[in-house]
Amino acid sequence: MLKRAQSTKFYRMALYAALFAFIAVLFNAYSRLSQAGLGCPDWPGCYGKQFAPQTARDIGQTKQAEKAMKPENRAWKEVVQRYIAAALGLMLIRLAALGWQLKKHKPSQQWIIPGATTVLVFTLAVLGILTVNHQFKPLVMMMQMLGGIAILGLLWWIVMREQRFWKSIATSPITRSLRPRALIALAIVAFQIALGGWSMVNYAGLACPDFPACQGVWWPQMDFLEAFTRWRDVGMDYEGRLLNLPSATAIHMAHRLGALVTVLYVGWLSLHVLRVGNEQNLCRYGLLVLVVLLFEVVLGVTQVVTHLPLAVAVTHSGVAAMLLLSLVTLYHVVRSPRAA
Repeated sequence: MLKRAQSTKFYRMALYAALFAFIAVLFNAYSRLSQAGLGCPDWPGCYGKQFAPQTARDIGQTKQAEKAMKPENRAWKEVVQRYIAAALGLMLIRLAALGWQLKKHKPSQQWIIPGATTVLVFTLAVLGILTVNHQFKPLVMMMQMLGGIAILGLLWWIVMREQRFWKSIATSPITRSLRPRALIALAIVAFQIALGGWSMVNYAGLACPDFPACQGVWWPQMDFLEAFTRWRDVGMDYEGRLLNLPSATAIHMAHRLGALVTVLYVGWLSLHVLRVGNEQNLCRYGLLVLVVLLFEVVLGVTQVVTHLPLAVAVTHSGVAAMLLLSLVTLYHVVRSPRAA
């Protein structure tokens, strides 16, 4: 009876931690998409400009505007973000401790993934302290963003393995064929989230203000080599030169091309699950992935044609995380059931 109560407590703690991690991802996106993340006090522009400062005169005006900006407008977001990270770390310590206690009585109990997730959280915290003077470097912001997404995915996997509602389905030819396809879809969505994050931290969301064309043409001038330079300031390359419009356009177009690949493959997979999943009640999982995917596509197009409203941009980031979680759920149900 005590073991069952501890198992229930472990599941609830994992669920609360996953929900808290999702809130952390949303707030992280909000802080980065507003003045705390990109150093711009307004949205969708930057100090009254459509793009990041491009000329010496623009930079001078930006510095004057930045001096006049109230520091508390940025500080409260950074403080809240730190409190969220600290609270999530405490929850994960408790989760790992519960898993270790249950492992003594239940050999199949999860404890490696909770422990690894806890280590990941505190590793990110230490790296955040060590890179505090470089917190607006795109590479540092990407590290924090992708770390948060990885933590959310791992916590949701723990929840899936502990809950009793969406059970793994017995091995069959259908589930065996779906496992690698679900993993491929997970990899594609993770890569697309990374491309979206790179676009966000480099302030490239407004490089293409129209859709489906970009700057009035189908293939604008782009500089991919400069676009994916890893270490630079926001809007600048590693040598201090300004990140030009072709570079920002390349980042944006790479995200669009990634979105096209994601829609084609994940859309096909969800329709395939709907077609072959009748016998094993898999249709609802295919429908879940398809609905979230379509919602994400609508949000992506909307934020371009409406010039990136903050609420739409944050929702777009949140639904991207939900798409990843829906694929984790699909992989869980087609994976072999866990041994008792």
